[in-house]
Amino acid sequence: MDSKDKNQQVKSLIYQGYVHLNDGEYRAAVFCYDKALELNEDNSRIWDNRGVALSKAGRYPDAVESFEIALDLEPDNAKAWINMGVSLGAMGRFTEAINCFNQALEIDTENDDAWNNKGTAFFNLSKYSEALECFNKALELNPENSKAWAGKGSVKRFLGDYKGAVKCLEKFIELNGMNPSPQVEEAWAMIFDLKMIIINQDSQDLN
Repeated sequence: MDSKDKNQQVKSLIYQGYVHLNDGEYRAAVFCYDKALELNEDNSRIWDNRGVALSKAGRYPDAVESFEIALDLEPDNAKAWINMGVSLGAMGRFTEAINCFNQALEIDTENDDAWNNKGTAFFNLSKYSEALECFNKALELNPENSKAWAGKGSVKRFLGDYKGAVKCLEKFIELNGMNPSPQVEEAWAMIFDLKMIIINQDSQDLN
């Protein structure tokens, strides 16, 4: 196989992996990326995409290994740092995840996804003030980052700012087009609970 045919086959396998990934066919996606790596094992993008597929399949340790190889090949790949941080967070290794997001932010200080994910990691460590700072930074960079609005709403709920939490969660729902999804349904349920708390607090204040 000449280099032109080889490169074309690698591109085809990457595309097939991308399609499988979007369709939720994670095992098939990993298969495509593995085949592509047989032809080009030094491609950071393939290792990164493979890690995403493994992470989506719940194979987090394998995903982290894939991201580590991607980053050995391309240390300035902010996306791979974020992806590795997400997988580490899924394993409960939140401090290590924060270190990954910090690495991404050293490369791209205005990456709202990195700030949002860093906020989520701080939230899971019950470091609410640090989490709120990260979510605010993400929203300053991208006011339409719906995940950051959801994260900020959760932080405000834990800090006792129930009205502020409702506003954030309503913004999250608005940005998702009010389309039904487990996340939107959870946000609606949380808003209902928060409004009941607010009503009870207001009635107590009147008494």
